[in-house]
This record gives sequence, C-alpha cells and structure tokens, in this order.
Amino acid sequence: MDADCVLLLPGVCQVLLDSGRSLPDDTTLEKLLDWLTGITEADKEGSLLEVHPCLLEFISFVVCKTSSDPSVISFTLKLCGLMGATEDGFKRLQESSVLDLAFSRQHWHEAGLWEDPCIRIGWIQGLRSMLLHSKALSFFVQADLTAQLLQLQTDTSLFVASAANQMLAHILLFFQPVMSAGCNTIGKKHWEDKRTQASIIGPGVTMDTSEDYDAVLAVTSKYLQESLVPKENTQFHQSLQTLKLLGLLLAQARPPLRDQLLQTAADPLEEVVTAGCSQLTLPLMDVVLAAYSSSSTGEGVPDQHVARLLSSMLTMSKPADLIQAAAALLSRGHPDSVHAAQAVRILLLPLDLITGQALLGTNTAADKHRFSMVDQLKSKTSCISMICVCLTNTPQISLMPADLLPCPSASIVTAVLSLLRICSGDSSSSPAGCPEVFRNVISSGKVQKSALEALTGLSSSPGVKGMLIEVLAVLIEYLNHPDSDPIVLHKSYQAVVQWLSVCVDLSFTTDKLQQDLVEVVKKRVCDMRWEVRDSTVEFLGKLADRHSESAAGNPLPGHRGICQEGSCAIFHRLVFFPLLVHVSVAIYLHLLHLASLDELCEHRPFSGQR
Repeated sequence: MDADCVLLLPGVCQVLLDSGRSLPDDTTLEKLLDWLTGITEADKEGSLLEVHPCLLEFISFVVCKTSSDPSVISFTLKLCGLMGATEDGFKRLQESSVLDLAFSRQHWHEAGLWEDPCIRIGWIQGLRSMLLHSKALSFFVQADLTAQLLQLQTDTSLFVASAANQMLAHILLFFQPVMSAGCNTIGKKHWEDKRTQASIIGPGVTMDTSEDYDAVLAVTSKYLQESLVPKENTQFHQSLQTLKLLGLLLAQARPPLRDQLLQTAADPLEEVVTAGCSQLTLPLMDVVLAAYSSSSTGEGVPDQHVARLLSSMLTMSKPADLIQAAAALLSRGHPDSVHAAQAVRILLLPLDLITGQALLGTNTAADKHRFSMVDQLKSKTSCISMICVCLTNTPQISLMPADLLPCPSASIVTAVLSLLRICSGDSSSSPAGCPEVFRNVISSGKVQKSALEALTGLSSSPGVKGMLIEVLAVLIEYLNHPDSDPIVLHKSYQAVVQWLSVCVDLSFTTDKLQQDLVEVVKKRVCDMRWEVRDSTVEFLGKLADRHSESAAGNPLPGHRGICQEGSCAIFHRLVFFPLLVHVSVAIYLHLLHLASLDELCEHRPFSGQR
C-alpha cells in the first residue's frame, strides 16, 4: 500500500502548492507528516529525496516563495528537518541551499511570518527532527541558533516555549559525552580533559563535534546562571521556564554533563531558595529532587550542596510553600529517611493544629512552624488549600515505615474523622483544636471531599480495622445529613464500601449501626436529586457484587471475603434487601411520568390518575 501511496507524492505536493491561503484542514498535514516519518524510518539508506525529487522541489519552492498558507510552511519546515535527519538527506538539502533559508529566523521575520506561532513551532520541531547527527549539530552551532532558541524559552505562546525547552534539552542530552566503562568517578579535571579521551565521546559524536557541543553547553550554562534568579516580578516566567529546562536536563544527564550543570546552577538555585518565591516552589522542588537523585553515588550518598538545598526547601518560612515542597518530596519518592520524616511532620501539622489530635507528639522539628502555620490557617483560602494537600497525602503517609511516622496510623484516621465532624459543625470531638480555624472548614465541600477520599484510602492502613464502628458512625451521619452535597454523599458511599471490604470481621458492628445504615439507604434511594439516587443504586450494586464474589469463594484481591460467619447480618440487610430496592427503583423511575415525586417519597398510595 505504501508503494502505491508514494506514487501520489508529486500530485500531493502540487495540491499543497496550489492551495494558496485556503487550506481547509491542517490536520491532514499532520497525518501526511506521520506517514512520511514512517517511510523515512524504513528508508535505511536515506535515499528518499533522491528517489522522490518532488519533495526537495516542494521544500525549495515553499521556503523561497513564502506565499503559502502558514500551516503549509510549518509542515514544510518539519518535513525539511525530517529529510535532514540522515546525513545523506542533510547533504542533499545543503547542496540545494535550502537549509540556510529554511531555518533562518531573519528570513521568516522579513516575510512577516515569524510572529505566527505556527511558523515558530515548525521551525523548532524541524530542527529537533534533524539534530540526530554531528553534521546537523555543526550546522546548528555555525548558524548561531542556540541564542535564538534560548530567546524562545520565554515565548508568548506556551506551546512554542515548551517546544523550545524540550528541544534544547534534547540537544544537550542526545549529544552528551559519556564516561568510559572503566571510570568510576569524574571530576572537573576529567571534564576539562575530555577532548583527549575518545572513550568519553558518545555514539555518533566525533572529536570535532565535541567542540560544537561545548559551544552549545557554554551558551546554555551562561543562560542558566543569568535566568534562574528573577530580578523583577516580570521575570518569574523566565525563571519558571529555566527551572523546567534544568529539571529536564538533571533528570537524564550523566557525568560529566550532570556535574557541569550542578556546578553552574548551584549558587543561583540557592539564591532562588533563599528568595522564597512562591510561584517557583514546585518547579524548584522538581529541580532539587532531580539533582538530589542524579547526584547520588553508587552508595546512595548525594552531593552535599544538593542535600543542603533540599533541607532548605523543607525549612522555608512560608507555610503554604512548605506544604507544597513536602508534598512534592513524597510524591517523587522520599530520597532518605531524614528528609522523608521531616516531610511527613510538615504535612501532618495542619491536621494536628485544626483537630488538636497531637499527631506530632512533642519536641518535633515542625514546632518552629506551628505559629506561622496557625496564622496561615486563619485565612480561609490558604486553610482550605493546605488542609486538602495534607489530606491527599495521608494515605501514603500511613503506609510508610513505622520509624518515619510520628504517630500510629489509627491516630491519623481519628484526626480525619474529627475533621469531618468539624466540617459538619460538630467540634465537640476536638476540644484541643483551633476554634479560630473551624469557621474556615465548616460546610466546606472541598475539604469534606478531600477528607472522605483520604478516609477511603486510609482503610488499608495497618492497625485501623478496629475503627470500623467509629468510621461507619461518621459516614452514616454524612449520609443522613440533609445538607450533604451529592458529591459528598457519593464519596461517603465509596468510603463505606471500602471499609466494609477491608474489615473482615463485621460481627462487632452494633444492630443499631446496621439499622441506621439500612434506613439512610432507604431514604436516599428516593432522594429528590437524581445524582443521589444514582449514587445509592451504585452503592447497593457494589455491595451486591462483593457479596456475590465472597459467596462464590472469589474475594477481590487483597480481601479475604466479606460475608463470614457472624458478619452476614449487615449484608442480608444491605445486599438482599437492596435486590427488592433495585426493583422498587426501576418501578419508581418508570412511574415518574405518572405520579409526582412527593407521592413516591412519602409512600402514599398511587391512584393511577394524574
């Protein structure tokens, strides 16, 4: 089929040239480029331009005339880079004088087209496709395109800025030197003397090309030093993009590139950390964690300067930044027990302060943040944001090794339950809490949803199964509360199912608790809101599924079976009774057009007449 399609290339090129400025659908060009990419990858000899000269004629015409539709020009630049990805194709493009014109920013600027993001994207992606061999790198350096690419790091178009970011990372990573197998360490002198060691040069990079690579690295290093620290408020975007670039590089860089980057960025990074720019907290943490991970030796000992940076991030003065940094550390995988334990205490501090459950014990490192954290929690926006980040991380925290936790997992569950009670207006279970903060979380749907999700995740924590009665009591309160949001009710149902699933022995649940759950489900199945009715039916269906799997001897992975001796009572009430409810609901939905919802919910006899 490809052979037949290739015969159509001359006609396709002519259609694109004749399209003028009225191309109906530029997604066709992307599909055409994908197809040509497949053809090029299959062409091991790089003879596509020789076999199909119409491609070279098409590229030359579009680049020289500049009158085509911008989408066609962008496609052409990408195609040019694709054809130049092999040394043979690159040579043919150079001989036809296409390359210099195609990737000249001045050429497109004079044509009045450079301001179109479509052109800039094509320019960047075309260069990236081509930069797979040493000749392309030499062309890139000789044309002084590094500086132009750095300017695009802060382009007004986020797509262009991101593409420029990734392309520069591609150049430095793809052509980076590598250590010889016999080298265990690499230092500054080894980096400076690399030109004398052929074993360091990576595949496809010659000794001459190392000079081109050094030129790109030198310009980039200077840019990193000058751009990491924002001089004014307007430069936050530039610092953000620079941090993203550095993060991409450190995540994949090997020695000696990694060492050079760390040496270049160490002082600016420390200055950014000290400045405490809230807008840069997360990208800065990504960079520090990437540096921490990549700078570790075979024994797992990180660079001391990087370790100090990480410690500084976990002692920032702004509570909101501190919470974000600690959460980022846990989400990326804790690098060592000291920093992991510090992050855990930071993340549990808001929950400790609000509920008064003493999750951190006494004399902890988090105490120095206590007063500033309380002040921050008094602001409703900051309070909700920080407590939600804290709640999101509690399930992961509860599963960490016991020596990293300041309290048992059961204490965290108790604190979450206390928070849920506070949200519903009951602060009696938190006499040691912070009353000034209570008003910020009462009736907060966002906090309630986060707390219920956390409670669901905490069900699999060690040592919490004995808390089933207390958990179900709070969840039933939420299910029965007249002002509960439909999403909050849905999250409550999910938590009930999860806790009933992981707690094997349900025989100790009280008859009153079982009856309360049955009654609230019967109430909610006829709720005025369709979302609540759907959630209730879904809840009953999940219980029925779990009961069926247990009865068949095939419990869900991780569960030993729900309906065991002494624990079936609640399932006879909530599984077999719902089978009748399912039928009732079906009839209820069918009769909605015949009778008012009030008649059904109040269980009044239905007369059959409107």
